[in-house]
Amino acid sequence: MEKYIACRWLSALVMVAVSCGNVAAQASAATDSTDFLDKGVVLPEVEAIGNANNRSNSISLDAGMVKLNTEQLISLPTMTGEPDIIRAFALQPGVSEGVEGFSGLYVRGGTNDQNLIMLNGVPLYQISHLGGLFSSFNVEVVDNATFYKSSFPAMYGGRLSSVVDITTRKPDFYEYHGAATLGLTAGMVHLTGPIFKGKTAFDVSVRRSWFDVLTAPALAIMNKINKKDGTKNIARYAFTDINARIDHRFDSRNTLQLDFYWGNDLFKFGDEEFSQDDEHYLDRNVDKLRWGNTLVAASWHHQYSDYLKSSVTASFTRYKSTYDKESVVENQDERETSDRTDRNSVDDISLFARWQYKRNDYDFRFGAFYTNHNFLPSSVVYSAEKPGMSINNIFTDYRIHANEAGVYADFAWKPVEWFGFDAGLRFAAFSIYDKWHTSVEPRFLARFSLLPNLSFKANYARMGQFVQQVSDSYVNLPTDNWMPIGEGADMLTSDQVGGGFYYDTADKEYSISIEGYYKWLDGVAEVNDDYSYSYNKMDNILYGKGNAYGGEITISRNKGRLTGSASYGLMWANRKIPGINGGNWYPAKFDNRHKVNITLNYKLNDCIELNASWVFATGNRMTVPVGMYQSFQDTYIPEVIAPQPNEDMYHGLGVKYYNGRNNVRLPAYHRLDISASFTRQLSEGRKGVWRVGLYNAYCHMNPMVVRRREMTGIYTGGSANRPWDVYYETFSIFPIIPNVSYTYYF
Repeated sequence: MEKYIACRWLSALVMVAVSCGNVAAQASAATDSTDFLDKGVVLPEVEAIGNANNRSNSISLDAGMVKLNTEQLISLPTMTGEPDIIRAFALQPGVSEGVEGFSGLYVRGGTNDQNLIMLNGVPLYQISHLGGLFSSFNVEVVDNATFYKSSFPAMYGGRLSSVVDITTRKPDFYEYHGAATLGLTAGMVHLTGPIFKGKTAFDVSVRRSWFDVLTAPALAIMNKINKKDGTKNIARYAFTDINARIDHRFDSRNTLQLDFYWGNDLFKFGDEEFSQDDEHYLDRNVDKLRWGNTLVAASWHHQYSDYLKSSVTASFTRYKSTYDKESVVENQDERETSDRTDRNSVDDISLFARWQYKRNDYDFRFGAFYTNHNFLPSSVVYSAEKPGMSINNIFTDYRIHANEAGVYADFAWKPVEWFGFDAGLRFAAFSIYDKWHTSVEPRFLARFSLLPNLSFKANYARMGQFVQQVSDSYVNLPTDNWMPIGEGADMLTSDQVGGGFYYDTADKEYSISIEGYYKWLDGVAEVNDDYSYSYNKMDNILYGKGNAYGGEITISRNKGRLTGSASYGLMWANRKIPGINGGNWYPAKFDNRHKVNITLNYKLNDCIELNASWVFATGNRMTVPVGMYQSFQDTYIPEVIAPQPNEDMYHGLGVKYYNGRNNVRLPAYHRLDISASFTRQLSEGRKGVWRVGLYNAYCHMNPMVVRRREMTGIYTGGSANRPWDVYYETFSIFPIIPNVSYTYYF
């Protein structure tokens, strides 16, 4: 079923991709500076110097960390002109972005479901619109986003490979202002301001695509032309997301923060065949996919003193996805209908308590957490109506309840100038199927100064994971099932060791980092051959081991009109799962051996800014048969050892021969994206910004997958175009894509 959905999804996406244009969002500044001015407080002048990309540097107690603010996020060229947090971090060395057009993070040999995505400290499950063409996060409301791929602070857990921690902007307590963006494919409105001046403020943003509006006229014209042939195409796509935040200040030490996020996607595609004469006939098939996230959270922030602060957060999140396939056949007076609905959802009720005690030379963080999980791994309902028969079956519809709780502590200290360390410990327990799984996760990083601006860092981190998302298709779909660990399976774990050298010039203008890592994975999930056709998905998952290792080098220029970075990653990623590939090691799907990223930002003046990024990566891997045979009856291979078709296969379809899992590597991937922004200052602090860009500027058709094609004109034994007379070719859908948008700030 998932392979079928993926094929339909890709075919429908071709039409959508052609119309992909632009949605650009840039955040308007919402600071509390007026708060200080109203109180008559005069602050001394402070000069802040740091990396333009806020990377791990020679003096910080972290490794493999990148922190980006709104301005840095919107400066990166994108496919649709829409700033995308996930794509920004996919440009880092050691990270693969998956299949083109499908936003993903495959960090140091991990999978896309092994990334912890947090919005204001609350984990989310699904983070993309249209399979990844758009991020779920409206950058307009983002203050900053921090990305970790190693040396994870102890407060983070539940995923193996990376952390993306997104923090939204504080509302403006004194003035109303906002922004509105009009792009080729979507629009956005953002507004912030006081409810009660100085005490309560709000920040709200609404974004919606208008693919359905733009494509409706073209679709109507096409269907009018095809009407004479008795055919009709059905297609519609739309996404909406809403971000809202309210802050209330009780006093200088106590603040209440309320957060709300809602995102929803609808993708419908199908076709009709109907008669053109008096004999009534109709054959209608429609597929509908819906998915989305809901988040509601309340946080209490308390400042005990200048050194000690805390936050307590209670939240509810819901992720749900639905795939619905409808079929109607009408012939004269007879009518047959069928409807199959597949549902998957996760409801979480969580409580997080965090404390931090920080002085000049040390930082102590500790906390506790609890989550009640309510999983719907798979619900399949099938109904059908035909003359003389009615079917209404629920093949699977069950929920799994689980509880997760734990504590953590983290201590960072720089006792002397040349040495510092960050040591942490996280303990998590997961109760499911009347059984407890426990995870003890130590973390450690040590920094040694070799020269005033040169340091060496070594780190170790253990991570545990109790949930997973699995798929049997090459393209990870947003409707792929999220589920807990299996009843007979252990939790997923990873152990990662790393080390590297970090150098900054004396004036902090340039920085260089060289890192190496090795990671062990246990409990990695893959699906077996029966997964697509089964109703209970959890019964058809296999578990095994994995490893990943490599090296990364990054050179950055952090100051001046021209800033940017260049990075190179050398990576290996492997799997070993009983029941797959004969139980032998095989390369992972996104085992991209080499990766190069170059990003440049040039500020011509206060009004014009130019940006470019170039990416090169060794191709992804796929499993493709290297041979196909009609039968072995006319060969010299003894029948007792010759592979034979299964008994339930159609006669004459032939036998496929695979020489290994992920045995074919796609051609190398490379792409240049360019963009420019033009700012015009208007009266009373208002301004307008035009953004234009080109995705895949030199139009290199990067292959997404390998597809099977039948040969023509081949005659053997009197038959032509047999299914085993095939060849394979690469398939690409993203050419050069222009984008343009206008944002008005008021």
